[in-house]
Amino acid sequence: MTPYTLERLGAVEAVRDLAHRYTHLIDEGRLEEVAELFARAVYGQCDGDGTPVGSVRDSDPAGVLAACRSFIQMHGAPPRPRTKHVVTNLRVEVSDDCRTATSLSYFTVLQATESLPLQPILSGRYFDAFAEIDGEWQFTQRLTCIDLVGDLTSHARRDL
Repeated sequence: MTPYTLERLGAVEAVRDLAHRYTHLIDEGRLEEVAELFARAVYGQCDGDGTPVGSVRDSDPAGVLAACRSFIQMHGAPPRPRTKHVVTNLRVEVSDDCRTATSLSYFTVLQATESLPLQPILSGRYFDAFAEIDGEWQFTQRLTCIDLVGDLTSHARRDL
């Protein structure tokens, strides 16, 4: 087991912060900022083992923003998805040089709207990778594995 140095612990906390920053931004409907989080990342869906499937691609902010806008329904003013993304069981692996990291986490998306009572609508796993670039930690990969699907009628503009 690799010893926990201050540098390693700092990397773990930076990765955890990024993983949680995403949840706040997406739930607040700040899609432009969500897109910026994945500006230098490979982004897409994966199977249960974290193997990419479908159209996994290098992303750019415009592409991520378009994908978010084409999928997520917004409600009210200011427009928000009326969701709470809960990330749990976050495991972080930091490289020996403390400049890259990977994480595996569970996510559960809760939603309530005027027509939908509070309920879980999605559950799955994020397979993420990160790198420290110019002194700042950034996503380099976000693969999403959806394990369980609930009522998406108030959330999705199209099928998964």
